[in-house]
Amino acid sequence: MPKRTRWSTMKKETISFKKLREQFVVYNKTTGKSPNTVWWYEQKLGLYERWLGPSACLADVTISNVRAFIVELQERTTKNLNNKHWKVKDGTLSTSYIQSFARALRAFSTWLHEDGFTDTNILKALKPPKVQEKVKEVLTDTEVQRLVAVFDQDEPFGARGYAAIWTFLDCGLRAAELCNLKTEDAHLEQGYLKVLGKGNKERLVPIGQSCQDALLRWRDRFRPQFEVTESPYLFLNSNGHPLTVNALKLIVERAGDRAAIPRVHLHLLRHTFATNYLVKEVGDSLRLQQILGHTSLEMVRRYVAAANVQQSLIERRASPMDLIAQKSRNTSQVRRVQPRHQKRGLRLVK
Repeated sequence: MPKRTRWSTMKKETISFKKLREQFVVYNKTTGKSPNTVWWYEQKLGLYERWLGPSACLADVTISNVRAFIVELQERTTKNLNNKHWKVKDGTLSTSYIQSFARALRAFSTWLHEDGFTDTNILKALKPPKVQEKVKEVLTDTEVQRLVAVFDQDEPFGARGYAAIWTFLDCGLRAAELCNLKTEDAHLEQGYLKVLGKGNKERLVPIGQSCQDALLRWRDRFRPQFEVTESPYLFLNSNGHPLTVNALKLIVERAGDRAAIPRVHLHLLRHTFATNYLVKEVGDSLRLQQILGHTSLEMVRRYVAAANVQQSLIERRASPMDLIAQKSRNTSQVRRVQPRHQKRGLRLVK
């Protein structure tokens, strides 16, 4: 009869990383994490597992290994190595993308400790790399006009692309939120969308008249041509399935290329909405937080800072040196028109 061993005394170091990752996925699902959050954790841990190798186990979850993994990410000179849908490009990975691995692995380490796989929280002392804060150069009004102008609204794919991009720019939705938007939740006649965001939290997002017109045009005139079988989703691909985030990325990037705005990407549309919302005084920061679906004002503060920069560029009348130069020019003009006898008189008085 085999000897029974208590869980607390079992050697767990040899448990495969794959099994632990799968159990962590189940944990995230049963605790009510959204499908996107579950996928996010699974993707980050999956890439770390691939880096460790096929024989990865619990013993490989160490601070030194994670730090070495992060350093390798920081030293990469190519992008999209792990995405079969995108071509490999030259360039370094963003600091926010690299930090996301550290955050995911720390959450995984916390779960390992709480579920009794480890005696301590192995990665508790791990400090995620700092994120480089860049000024968000949002799209100008002219660039927005050029971007939407590339779509032919009298053609099915053009009407779909136009409606999607206009919704991003008018509502600030995340890509996954647009993909998961259901027809019944698009209250177009009433002028708002019911959006399912992060953490399975619903929120109501108002839409403007122009966005309403674009969505109605897509829904009523062209969407029925895409619906092979009955689907609850508002945006569909040519096979009648819900439009994916990758498909949206392609639509936006191709539109950017055609409009000669190569820096366009999905999240830039969300940044543009948020900045315009504040610059054009559509509403205040608290209302913007509710529309964007942020749980705190931290991210909104960044948009406020970006909006202040944008506003200063728009309203800039003169720089300090412009004022000094203008004063110097005015003084020179006065000296040039002053009569010679006045100058002599001033010297006599002095």
